[in-house]
Amino acid sequence: MKESNRNPVSGNEGHLPDETIIDLYWDRDETAIKETDRKYGKYLYAIAYNIVHDNMDCEECLNDTYLGTWNKIPPARPSMFQVFLSRIMRNIAVDKYRHNTASKRIPSEMTVSLEELDCLPGEMSVEEEYAIEQVSKALNAYLRTLENRQVFAFVCRYYYADRISTIAKLMDVSENTVYRDLAEIRDGFKAILDKEGITLG
Repeated sequence: MKESNRNPVSGNEGHLPDETIIDLYWDRDETAIKETDRKYGKYLYAIAYNIVHDNMDCEECLNDTYLGTWNKIPPARPSMFQVFLSRIMRNIAVDKYRHNTASKRIPSEMTVSLEELDCLPGEMSVEEEYAIEQVSKALNAYLRTLENRQVFAFVCRYYYADRISTIAKLMDVSENTVYRDLAEIRDGFKAILDKEGITLG
């Protein structure tokens, strides 16, 4: 498998270290946002585009991510800045996606990836929301039993909403291999849910 670096800025030449950027946030220096955009803007934009599939929405999500980061640092001082940023972006983009689909707009790649995990409901009752905790625990335990390649494919597909072709290139395998791995993961996870009596939807 090729070593994956989801940050498209190769080597980050000319970019400030994460700790320095975080210091700027702590000093309330607006240069922090400019430096964040220079270093991680393309990376964050790619996450948003995989979810909302609309350039204008991506720009809005990007701006909201920078505002969210500004509001969270301080008091937060993330140890892994890129992960910290990606979580903020993903939450914002998913909220935008939900708004768009509620408005009957064209679905994105996120629609495909979420529909594949058809053990998850579209509308959740109070009981189903409670069961999400059980699902989360079961999923985390299940992922720990998988090969690294399968975990990587799962995260790319269902966390980042990457296309199958993108995952195949990152892993240096065929698209059929990715399809097969994801199918095995879904089937295995559904079997775990059935065994533990966890039902949703």
